[in-house]
Amino acid sequence: MYYPLCLNGVDIYPLFGDFLVGKPYLFDFSSNNPKTLEYNLLDFKEFNTMVFDELHASSHQWGVGRYLEERKSLLRAYPNIIEEQRFYHLGLDIIVPFDTPMYSPLDAEVYKTGKETTIGNYGGYIILKHEINGVVFYSMYGHLKTPHLIHAGEKIVAGQKFAHIGQEEDSGGWFCHLHLQVLTQAAMDVGYSDWGYISPKLLPKVETYFPSPYFLFKY
Repeated sequence: MYYPLCLNGVDIYPLFGDFLVGKPYLFDFSSNNPKTLEYNLLDFKEFNTMVFDELHASSHQWGVGRYLEERKSLLRAYPNIIEEQRFYHLGLDIIVPFDTPMYSPLDAEVYKTGKETTIGNYGGYIILKHEINGVVFYSMYGHLKTPHLIHAGEKIVAGQKFAHIGQEEDSGGWFCHLHLQVLTQAAMDVGYSDWGYISPKLLPKVETYFPSPYFLFKY
């Protein structure tokens, strides 16, 4: 299933409402960029300052980090990722300041909320379940401020405020941004709901489990 096809006739609400102005600055978080080796991955304030200094110097209001970007050097501080060789980014990163509000792009059921406390993980996260024209899929939002505004089992509607951008522990130590990811039912069935990166071995099956999230991001 090519997921945009299931959205025929369905409006997608802008994830950040009218906050995003102009075009985004495209960050290069790949291993081809030597600047990634300068980031202090274990100091949130220093890491966040470097990223937002780059954004402000670009004269753009907001930025993005790419889906399926190879990020081995950026992940160097996290032994489990290195051991499993999961270097390819499964989400779209949207770089905006702490506490920026978010609005549901579609009607949804709140499938799961939680907080990962280990540095390098999601921090606060929410998974929404959608069923559109008979197709079930999930949208995942990482690095969110806690406590959460919504809870598992609730129904929410497109355009409803449901989260804010987190920082420090709520962002898992990462710079302030949203990790937006789409998961299929197949991904949920095999227990991949917490994967933010994939190994080269599984790249041929990425559409089966983690379709591109770009179709869900409107601004």
